[in-house]
Amino acid sequence: MNDKVAYLLILSLGTPFLADAAETNLGGFGRTMLQQNTGDSVTNACVGFVNAGTQIGTIPLFDTCSAMVVTANELLGLGSSELSLGLNADELADALQQIATEEYAATGSMANEMASGRVDPIVSRLHALRGGARGFNLSGLLQPDRAATPLLGGGRSGKQDRGAGAGDGLLDNALSGFANVNYGSGDRDSTDSSDAFDFTNYRLTLGADYRLDRNTVIGGALNFTRIDTDFDTRSTVSGGNIDSDGWGGVLYGTYYDDGYYVDGLVGYAVSDYDIKRSIFIPSNTAVPSIGETAKASTDSSDYSFSLGGGYRLGSGAVSFGPYFRASYTRVDIDSYQERGAVASGLNFNVADQEWTSLTSVLGVEYAYVVSGQQAVITPQFRLGWVHQFENDSSEITASYLDDPRNNQFRVLTDDPDRNYFELSLGVSSVLENGFQIFANYDTLLGLDNLSDHQFTLGGRWEY
Repeated sequence: MNDKVAYLLILSLGTPFLADAAETNLGGFGRTMLQQNTGDSVTNACVGFVNAGTQIGTIPLFDTCSAMVVTANELLGLGSSELSLGLNADELADALQQIATEEYAATGSMANEMASGRVDPIVSRLHALRGGARGFNLSGLLQPDRAATPLLGGGRSGKQDRGAGAGDGLLDNALSGFANVNYGSGDRDSTDSSDAFDFTNYRLTLGADYRLDRNTVIGGALNFTRIDTDFDTRSTVSGGNIDSDGWGGVLYGTYYDDGYYVDGLVGYAVSDYDIKRSIFIPSNTAVPSIGETAKASTDSSDYSFSLGGGYRLGSGAVSFGPYFRASYTRVDIDSYQERGAVASGLNFNVADQEWTSLTSVLGVEYAYVVSGQQAVITPQFRLGWVHQFENDSSEITASYLDDPRNNQFRVLTDDPDRNYFELSLGVSSVLENGFQIFANYDTLLGLDNLSDHQFTLGGRWEY
């Protein structure tokens, strides 16, 4: 490397001309904090190579960072066009976005989605158990004047029908099972920390529970979850994706009496992630452009706790009342190293990540029983206000794998939505043979950048 190029690279550490938040000239061309941090990290790695006397053409990372830094300096009138990519200011900012690490924040979002998604089917199951979803006397259900009592917990835990014998049927089949199949989709808008992406998820939950007495049920479930995330591909973003599989288990229980109920659960799961980060650096000169994909795999573990309660009011076929739930989740994502970015040398070494979520939900639920000769059908509605206490914006650290000086690159994630709403619409049907089928639609309302829609179809049966 000649002395002139070395001088231009050192000069890049001067006060940036365009953005006060950036530390370097290249970072100053960034339009967002993520782009500015990316430009600063590229420059710091480059200057380290200069100080070590590294020659152009010997290390791909040095060649890449030199081309981008010299391009920024040329735009500022600080030197010649040697090694420059010939980009204008907007094209250089777009190039910074193309090589940024927007997938890092998305990994945490997926981990939280998987953890919360494992809780939702169990919350629905607890709701059904309090309504006599298993171990009830079916003959009592099929009589219109008494259908609401066992299905809705009677508003008084079935005490009204105890003398008629229907309540005793609760213990005839103490063990029961259930299966849920879930499909969901959603999307997230682009922010300063993350590119836009859409996702689909598939979830299977299998469980069994045991009724200890008229008022107490305990159980357990196993689940499998898959989430596929694809980043938008457009002129400023070259795409990329993250695929994740997760396996977990949940223990749960509920107690209800005299109209009130209390339930809780604890869960643990492990997940794996396959990450593809697309890299594209254009060039309008003889310097070659770069288009390639950095790949990585990592794992996570998470555990969740949830405690809830409520009170049921009602008359006849109608049941309604307030409910409350508090949930805590912690997700630990292992560190990982990227591979595949050979031409650019932009493979990252990403540090461990930790995500915590603490939410409260205060809402109202409603159910109405329609009795027939062949089945009892129950439409249900639930709307709750969610408040997030934790899951603050966090800093993810990384360094370029080929940088011997291990300069740290930081990614600041978005602040969470503190207040939003959960909406659940469902219908269940109890058939003459004791088998139940149900369908649910769940969504989140009031989130700034995220939409999420979940559809569940399931069945329950008695042993």
